[in-house]
Amino acid sequence: MLNAKYVRDNLDAIRASLKKRKSDYPLEELLKLDEEYRKIGVELQDLRMKRNKGSIEVSELKKAKKEVSNGKMKELADLKERIDGIEASMPSYETRIDSLVMNMPNILDENVPYGKDDKENVEIRKHGAIIRKSSPSHEQILTKLGLIDLEQASRIAGARFFYLKGDLALLEQALIRFAIDELVAKGYTLIAPPLLMRREFYKGVTAFGDFEDMLYKAADPGEAKDKKSIEHMEDELYMIGTSEHPIAAMYADKVLSGNELPKRFIGISPCFRREAGAHGKDTKGIFRVHHFYKVEQFIFSKKEESQALFGELIENAEGLFKKLKIPYRVVDVCTGDIGTVAARKNDIEAYMPAQQEYREMVSCSNCTDWQALRLNIKYDDSQGKRQHAHTLNSTAIATTRALVAIVENYYNDDGTITVPDVLVKYMGKSMIGKQQ
Repeated sequence: MLNAKYVRDNLDAIRASLKKRKSDYPLEELLKLDEEYRKIGVELQDLRMKRNKGSIEVSELKKAKKEVSNGKMKELADLKERIDGIEASMPSYETRIDSLVMNMPNILDENVPYGKDDKENVEIRKHGAIIRKSSPSHEQILTKLGLIDLEQASRIAGARFFYLKGDLALLEQALIRFAIDELVAKGYTLIAPPLLMRREFYKGVTAFGDFEDMLYKAADPGEAKDKKSIEHMEDELYMIGTSEHPIAAMYADKVLSGNELPKRFIGISPCFRREAGAHGKDTKGIFRVHHFYKVEQFIFSKKEESQALFGELIENAEGLFKKLKIPYRVVDVCTGDIGTVAARKNDIEAYMPAQQEYREMVSCSNCTDWQALRLNIKYDDSQGKRQHAHTLNSTAIATTRALVAIVENYYNDDGTITVPDVLVKYMGKSMIGKQQ
């Protein structure tokens, strides 16, 4: 399992990565706490040995029916008091050290470009000519066609929820099946994961201190009304933000055979996110919402294979958008936008005619051993040595965002929407008109 020893063993690389990130992560606090904790641990061990030795001496004196001096008894009592004091202080050290270690940013790949925020991500390549340079917003188009109801959804669930209706709901299902069929054909195993996760595992797949505000909590024992209801609750449960998370946790505390790797999965699930950090951006329509479906790629790999597999994942995702014939670009995500978990990240951004700019559709990450260290996922390499696995993930299709891209790029001046050729067989029609 991940602990402060990992930090000590990799200190130079961690310092360099944090410097590149311009991170305010409190590394010096962690190192100081770790040093103090190890020091008092040695002191505690020494005090226990002295107390045990003193207790044996007292026991032998009593067996020999000799008098035990008050000084000796006071010495033992003082030792016990000091031991109790140190033992009482240790949980606070352990809790803080654990929190700091678990939320430490991943060590960046040396090729990650420097930048302050997403505006400084570096374009790698573009694909597809922009055919429709502008269009009404997807919200306007879909409302006019009667394919979406945002007003009533807001009444019954709140902002950033929606009803998809008729052909738009069918188009969402077509996207899901299209992505699944494409990736299963490439040898990926389909996974329908649990939609709830315990807190202990969420701490292993994310920087939980940063990510918790994005999650919906499904059960809180602290809020139970009585003892009986507590007994019927498991540990705190959270609705998943992506199938990546339960798939990553699927092999927690397991040792895989190196011959099994890489293990390729494709997850399908609804995703639930508070979007607490969105700050009012994309409040209209269905681009940034609290609930959506996503088809997600996920790979467990050997450490020496993860970089090549990172390229495979982004290639798979590009293949989907090429077949959908949606113009896009791939960007190398910079240090200021990469987040805590990934060592390297590329995004695919589709051209949005209504906004006349590229917007994120896919996020593809090589998380190296960050998740595996926290979830204790290992494999036996060819020399029989035990290594921590590398984990990689990438969006295949996030339905609401892909729907926005299709609607705006395939909108016709007569008010209809052309169905992308690759989705016609799933839809049973090539055109979407006004909902009757």
